Amino acid sequence: MTTGMSELAIIAGELKRSASVLISVHKNPDGDALGSQLALMIALEKLGKSVTAHNLDPVPENYRFLPSVERITWGKDVTGSYDALVVMDCEPDRTGLFNGDYPGRVLLNIDHHPTNARPWQFTWLDSAASATGEMTYKLIEHLGVHLDPDIASCLYTAIFTDTGSFRYSNAMPESMRISADLVEAGANQRIVTENVYESFAFDRLRLLGAVLGGMNRSDDGRIAWVIVTNEHYRATGTSAEDTDNFINFVRSVKGVEVAVLFRQTTDAQYKVSLRSKGRADISVVAQQFNGGGHKNAAGCVVDGTIEEITSRVIGDVEKALPPRT
Repeated sequence: MTTGMSELAIIAGELKRSASVLISVHKNPDGDALGSQLALMIALEKLGKSVTAHNLDPVPENYRFLPSVERITWGKDVTGSYDALVVMDCEPDRTGLFNGDYPGRVLLNIDHHPTNARPWQFTWLDSAASATGEMTYKLIEHLGVHLDPDIASCLYTAIFTDTGSFRYSNAMPESMRISADLVEAGANQRIVTENVYESFAFDRLRLLGAVLGGMNRSDDGRIAWVIVTNEHYRATGTSAEDTDNFINFVRSVKGVEVAVLFRQTTDAQYKVSLRSKGRADISVVAQQFNGGGHKNAAGCVVDGTIEEITSRVIGDVEKALPPRT
């Protein structure tokens, strides 16, 4: 597999030959992962395939408007065997599900993150794509499946969210052209926008207020960060899924070049999300902690006390920042 298109053709061919397919995405799924997963599920079922969509974690509330979202099951246990296992929007081990024991005859990986180590033979990696949803659009087109409003809405959500509603630098002309095609196919822009960015539950807003109230920034104002603890969840009746998009509020602070969100997962472990406005390559920072992502959006999981973790991560972010111009 030497070019993007040949990889696309191989992935499409394997799916056409598969009668049963399991599709999974990364832990704590976002709009790109879920939109891509659901769009491919619907498309494959139009071809007569038996498709199961299963993830480790539940669908966050603000994405439960997506067509056929009730079909996604979740939990640590994966049952059955399949002709093909498709992992989307991440490296296979970032699903948190399989640990080397894969329930698929053929293993297919579709991702746009340049830090993907390509552990599977059948991997289609396109780091130039704005979102995995953009790749899924091309795959569905290659499969010969007609875009209906449900598929279009799922794919539009994927691209819309991973480009920050077309505000990020990865929103390229190709992203816009594909999104226009999706709108023409029936994607409902209003419903997507309302659910993703304008329908915060009351308790989720209380959590946001508590988290932003503890925001910190570096002495030069170029880095800002927030910490979400288990105590925050207990005090507001929320959970980790309610923190989706929180980092974008930190990123929006005037003068900030890199935003960081530290989210507690256990007593001595935090998930770290990083966002850059373009000058700093934060994927390098994430890789130092065995994480990955893009230049402008990356993440990792770090063990230790929050004081140790913030010191290490913020220190590495400072090193990644280029000199002021």
